[in-house]
Amino acid sequence: MISTQIPKNPIKRLDVFYVLSEGIIVSADIQSKSRKDLTHYTRLVLDSLTLNLVKYSCDCEGYTFRHHCWHLKTLEQMIKEELRERIEKARQEMMQIEEDIASWG
Repeated sequence: MISTQIPKNPIKRLDVFYVLSEGIIVSADIQSKSRKDLTHYTRLVLDSLTLNLVKYSCDCEGYTFRHHCWHLKTLEQMIKEELRERIEKARQEMMQIEEDIASWG
């Protein structure tokens, strides 16, 4: 029988970082609802100035066929509720790096 219950803590790894060419990346390994031994790599890209969602992806079957899944929803919810401070820190680091690069000129 396949379980469809969400695990108590489905997030196995969570990273927030900045990539100069893309923006602020929020990535996580999120446990599958149907297979306990499987995690899915889920990635959201936020615009570094507006913090709007620019791109997203997940390696699960649901995303592959429908381009949306509960892993993305879980990560989006975490951004709204728990990750604002970490995202703002990455944004500040990005702004400092860009200021440094501009001063080289």
